[in-house]
Amino acid sequence: MIQENDNKNEDNSENNNDSANDNANNNAEKPAEKPKVTIEFPYSEIIRAKVPKSFEIAEKVATDWKHEGDFTNLGIDHPVAGIVASQALQKAKDVEKKLEEKGIFSIAKMGLELAKTQVENLKNKILK
Repeated sequence: MIQENDNKNEDNSENNNDSANDNANNNAEKPAEKPKVTIEFPYSEIIRAKVPKSFEIAEKVATDWKHEGDFTNLGIDHPVAGIVASQALQKAKDVEKKLEEKGIFSIAKMGLELAKTQVENLKNKILK
């Protein structure tokens, strides 16, 4: 019995080497996969259990957004809705890039920090 297991292990190691070579060849042909973005918030597991497909689509969109994807194959069943969603997301990403180039986000962040400081100062005055 031990010899049979050893022979099986040798066969499996040969198969594993073959599959490893196949995987290496496939990886050379495919571009590197982007790490998937996972959406989590309090009680998200409950919502994920109720509507798993919506979460899959949202995570695909978030992954494409973060990694400059093309928003194709979102998993939307209706073909026209999928095309419209893809085009809208591409347009929104283009707008975001233009705003970043113009420095709008940095100005908005400074304004937000100023507003936070003013709220803190007002809060301190009221508490005194």
